[in-house]
Amino acid sequence: MVSRNSLLKFGILLGVIGLFVGLSWAAVDTMIHATGDHEFCASCHSHKPIGTSYREDLHGGNNSVGWRASCSDCHIPHDNAIHYLWVKGIHGVVDPTMEVIKDPLDIDWHGNREHRERYVYDSGCLKCHKYLEQSSEANAKSFRPHRKYFIGSEPGLSCVGCHKHVGHSNLGIHLEQHGWEKKYEE
Repeated sequence: MVSRNSLLKFGILLGVIGLFVGLSWAAVDTMIHATGDHEFCASCHSHKPIGTSYREDLHGGNNSVGWRASCSDCHIPHDNAIHYLWVKGIHGVVDPTMEVIKDPLDIDWHGNREHRERYVYDSGCLKCHKYLEQSSEANAKSFRPHRKYFIGSEPGLSCVGCHKHVGHSNLGIHLEQHGWEKKYEE
């Protein structure tokens, strides 16, 4: 038979473990959210023009209701928690490292814009626009451009493939104002 003292110790141990797990989860969740907004992301030198163009965009709060998406809403995948944390961790290591060891002006931001599908995840778009398919089905003019995407008839379609300048208004102008010259013709 188990003694009352043993049960008390076991209960205290379970309580301590539960408290540790709960506090750990709260700390991780707080850190994830604190490192996903534009104030944090634009604090690096090379991200200043990106932050400026973001604030001028509808998604950056330049809208009638003041709503804004965070950087991680668009630039981190939302398909599952493991993929989200993995990509966020990679960005958390690579981006600051490149800021330190590489001249930020050597980053080809204009070229990166041509490959925006690598940096913006449809799962992020659809997290906020989750009813787009249903709401646009009732409006043929609205659904027509999205039909191929939703039925999957053309592989490789992406939200930012068509919506090229979403998220960062006048980004090219802001990049040039901060010293990033175009390396190609648009």
